[in-house]
Amino acid sequence: MGLFLACVMALCLGVIGVIRTAQGKSLVPARAVTSRRKVADYPQTARSVTVAVIVGVAVGILTRWPVAGLMAVAIVLLWPKLARSGAIEKTSVAKIEAIANWTESLRDAAAAESGLEQALPATLEGAPMLLRRPLRNLVNALDLRTPLPIALAAFADEVDHRGADKVVIALSQTAEQRAGSLKRVLTTLASNTRAELEMRRKVLTERNGVRRQSNQVVLGMLALAGLQAVFLRGWVEPYSTLYGQGLLAVLAGTYVALLVRLQRLAAPEPQPRFLSGAEALMGGASTGVVA
Repeated sequence: MGLFLACVMALCLGVIGVIRTAQGKSLVPARAVTSRRKVADYPQTARSVTVAVIVGVAVGILTRWPVAGLMAVAIVLLWPKLARSGAIEKTSVAKIEAIANWTESLRDAAAAESGLEQALPATLEGAPMLLRRPLRNLVNALDLRTPLPIALAAFADEVDHRGADKVVIALSQTAEQRAGSLKRVLTTLASNTRAELEMRRKVLTERNGVRRQSNQVVLGMLALAGLQAVFLRGWVEPYSTLYGQGLLAVLAGTYVALLVRLQRLAAPEPQPRFLSGAEALMGGASTGVVA
């Protein structure tokens, strides 16, 4: 009995460690967490934990295996994290498309307006939803006589994408040099962004197919194990013993760890940005860095 309790406690600690690692947190809880974030995250966390506990209790009752119940709790809590990589990459592709559309709109507006300060507000009405708030803040900053490099740097930080950094550097260069090459530069940037968008769409389509197959395999294996535990007890009867539960705890912990590892492998690689404030923008403009 002592071995069984030790295995259960070890599995619980392992599940907690896997969950914190999947969330990008330290294994040792940090004390410095703002109360506002706690209040905002509490309802969603409470719902997730409630659903996980209900599923875990149901699985434990059906299989009569406490380890299976704990594993069900871990999978329910981790599943949103396991499916997160696809949503992150989809959002990134949508942001690239928004930047490409806005760059083309700014190019057309620059051809019709007399200067950059007049062209930027002209793109606000038809701006993509992902860029509407940052662009509105940019236009408001320019209306308040904020220096252009500072306003553009704040816009780039709010969009938080390297594609926006490229456009912002090009705008800063053109504003300082006054060479009349804004339309040509924006045309080149729009074309490059469109090419990147097509490539990322193809990669996203291929990865989504792999993710679907992976999820189907995971769910199929879990369903098969559950059906055997409920309706074919004779096949899995050895797991009902004390040592069987200990072995099942090891297998379950390994399985959950592999799921977390699979999620990390499927996650898109982070794309580093070019800018980190108005100082970097002025430095990039002075050195002539566009792409």
